[in-house]
Amino acid sequence: MKKQLFMISVCALFTINMTAQKALPFTAKTADKSKIKISQDFPTEGRNSKNGAGYSANVELLNPKPKKIALVSFYLYDPAMGKSSGGAYAGTASTSCWRTPDSKGQEHINGFYNESIEAMKAEFQKYGMELLTPEEFLDTDEKADFYYGFNQETAKKEKNDVTVRKAAGTTITSVAESSVSTLKISPAGKGFRAFFVANENMNESATLLFKSAGIMGANRKMTSSLGYELCVGLEVDAVIVCYIVTRKLKMYKDNYAVNAVSMYMFGPNPIANNEDDKNRGQFYCATRFFTKPLLFESDKTKQVSYDNMDNVFTVLSEGICNWVINKKK
Repeated sequence: MKKQLFMISVCALFTINMTAQKALPFTAKTADKSKIKISQDFPTEGRNSKNGAGYSANVELLNPKPKKIALVSFYLYDPAMGKSSGGAYAGTASTSCWRTPDSKGQEHINGFYNESIEAMKAEFQKYGMELLTPEEFLDTDEKADFYYGFNQETAKKEKNDVTVRKAAGTTITSVAESSVSTLKISPAGKGFRAFFVANENMNESATLLFKSAGIMGANRKMTSSLGYELCVGLEVDAVIVCYIVTRKLKMYKDNYAVNAVSMYMFGPNPIANNEDDKNRGQFYCATRFFTKPLLFESDKTKQVSYDNMDNVFTVLSEGICNWVINKKK
């Protein structure tokens, strides 16, 4: 009897230890909200302007502050990965590239959205703003027709596919090449559109996309299209675009990782009054969570976890709201 009790205790301890070890890297890294580090990722041009100039709004001029915010986009973005080998000295070359399959991406974004949406809404509510999903802001047939027919403008070319090339020699016939489409996919049945904001790098994302690039990273067509035309058509004070960058780390293994999570708020320029103004819409704020790829689905253990993505979006939301309302990081 004592031996049986001993074995039961050992098994129980083993089970507890195994459970403790099951947290995947993304879940473990984001368990404590106070340790989740985000950065502001929108242009500095305009943040302190008194006359409406620049790509970003001076939020001190927003009077009244935004109240109704439309979450127009929420999607998973896999920019693909690739590799090459060989070369001119080897005399041979090979290439390959890959990304998350559509069906797997759909599972992932459904899981991340379900984990996050209520936390996002709650954080905006703390700052007196109502974050509306399509089923809430599309309250008339006219708005639905406008939203789903809206033709977004941008001066930047969106990458819809990527290519890996490798030359094996000096002639054009000795070049290996592989191509694959990028993936943008929204939660099933929620009505979101995947509006384009920026291209993510193949293989690994950049820490920031707009703040460090300054005027070379932004374009007025995008900010006016999303920040002014879309807001006016939907009768909201601002719009939000969110996307999660994930990676399929190995071509033949189901290892999937989060590389970055971004949230962008656009709205009308508080100073622009006529159609001749260059900046009719502007960045109000943008926040970005960047990390070296953190596994959330493991091929080895057959685990998948969306846990703590709500923590990430809470911190991203807080960063945006606190800037727009209080101009504080």
